[in-house]
Amino acid sequence: MADVTFQHPEYVKAAKKWQVVEDVCAGENVQKYLRTLNPSDTSKQNKERNEQYKKGAVFYNATGRTRQGLVGAVFKKWPVLNVPTALSYVKEDIDGSCVSIYQQSQSVLAAIMSKSRHALYVDYPNVKAPASKAQQEAGLIRANIVSLNAENVINWRTQKVGSSHLLSLVVIKESIQQTTDDGFGLESIEQYRVLRLDSFYHVEIWQKNADGVWSIDSEYQPLNGKGQPWRFIPFTFIGAENNDTTIDQPPLLDLARLNLAHYQNSADYEDSAFFVGQAQPAISGLTEEWRDWLQQNGIYIGSRSPILLPTGGQFDIKQAQPNTMVKEAMDQKEQQMIALGARLLDKGSAVKTATEAQAENEAEHSVLSLAASNVSEAYTLALSWMAEFMNAPADVEYTLNQEFTRSELTPQMLTALIQAWQSGRLPDSDLWAQLKKYGVIDPEKDDESIKEELETADTGLALDDE
Repeated sequence: MADVTFQHPEYVKAAKKWQVVEDVCAGENVQKYLRTLNPSDTSKQNKERNEQYKKGAVFYNATGRTRQGLVGAVFKKWPVLNVPTALSYVKEDIDGSCVSIYQQSQSVLAAIMSKSRHALYVDYPNVKAPASKAQQEAGLIRANIVSLNAENVINWRTQKVGSSHLLSLVVIKESIQQTTDDGFGLESIEQYRVLRLDSFYHVEIWQKNADGVWSIDSEYQPLNGKGQPWRFIPFTFIGAENNDTTIDQPPLLDLARLNLAHYQNSADYEDSAFFVGQAQPAISGLTEEWRDWLQQNGIYIGSRSPILLPTGGQFDIKQAQPNTMVKEAMDQKEQQMIALGARLLDKGSAVKTATEAQAENEAEHSVLSLAASNVSEAYTLALSWMAEFMNAPADVEYTLNQEFTRSELTPQMLTALIQAWQSGRLPDSDLWAQLKKYGVIDPEKDDESIKEELETADTGLALDDE
């Protein structure tokens, strides 16, 4: 019997790592990673003791904040997008739910930094004939890019076709929402979308039948913009190292584990501070009569409440000696997290030279740069598939910023560029590329648009004016 729920061995191995990083980045469900005090003691008192121990721990989400900072470093410059007019809608809606390509790619890059695994799948309505231009322009029939979390792609296979290794099977776990019988509530229905490549690419939708057995509920064969079947699956994995089917090590895994260790130290520190951090009154030299009287009547402590003691009696306040071992362990881990890339923990008080800052940024962002490159390649490939679905063949491009150090266009550099351009030693396209790089020209504008604007401008480009 076919088991559509089978999970690839690499998926099973990686899922636990993904869960750790996701829990830490979200800052939720992290209490389960704390130790249990006296685990063999099942008494109510020990249970309450552990609840208080866990509640007192303070979670400092260095991993989640670092991920936000790294994604922000990439998107501080707008990505470069070049698509034909038929695909211009991706700027506002790439997946059919009004999410732009810029928003979607931000979440994809964050997923790569967290789990080193994501996927893009190009979907198209099940139509028997190519869509007309009017249908496309009205948005009735459009190709979409579906963004798939690592946890949703549970199985895959490849086969060698000629000199290439192509995906022959992709199994996607999905959850669809259905309205309840009363018309108000919603219920989640689990299903599996199977992408297969036999002679041609086709799609199967698996659902449970009335007997609770998984079976094919429907299937169809997507066609390209010319009405022809596909000879490959329009699906690509994205990784931290490359975009093949293997699962890479999550870039933030080490930081997440260190973050959890810091959290565990925090639980010990707060627990210790609560139990021994409070002043403890101590009375000595009492007779049994005085002891019994004080126990019966109680005492008040303070400047307006004198404590009457017998001859030889003494009253004192005991305070535990400072124990900084746990605090030192927390401080050490904070420094280690900074070394692993949690720059948001660093106050940056030390003055660094430009060379030192450049070297630190290159070391920190080498993994980020590779991830941004992989995301760019995956989107460029997916956009080309969308163009084929829409019968709008053209060169497409989507490139994320990979320069994370702040660079300024100085007056001297601008003068040198203009002089080189005026003397004919620098082509127009190279001048515009440099001005795009430094944000002087909108990086989304292509060369033809820039040339047209300059030619139609009232004053033109007065390059030789100050």
